[in-house]
Amino acid sequence: MQGISQSKHQHLVDALLQLENLLNRDFKQDTDKQHASELRSELEAMHRKYDEQMRELFDLILDYQDLFNKAKIQFLSPKLKELRKQVPQNTRLYTVLTENIQLAYGT
Repeated sequence: MQGISQSKHQHLVDALLQLENLLNRDFKQDTDKQHASELRSELEAMHRKYDEQMRELFDLILDYQDLFNKAKIQFLSPKLKELRKQVPQNTRLYTVLTENIQLAYGT
C-alpha cells in the first residue's frame, strides 16, 4: 500500500473541475456535471481526512519515539548498569542479565 500522491490528487481534481466548467458552458448534461462535482467534492473531503490522519500518525510516531527513548535511555540502561554492578559474575542471574543487556542494546 502506498500513500496518496498529492500531485495525482490535484491533477484529478483539476481535471474534474475543468470538466464541470466545460459542461457549464455549452452542454446541457446536468447529470454529468453533477456527477463530476460530487466526485470532486468527495475526493477533496477524503484527501483532507487523509492529510489529517497522516498528521495524527506523525504525532503518534513522535510520541512513541519519545516514550521508547525514555524507557530505553532513562530507565532500562541505567537500571541494567546498576544491576550489573550488584550481581555476582559467576551466577545464572548474571548470564540472564548479560543476555538482557545485549537485547536492550540491540534495539
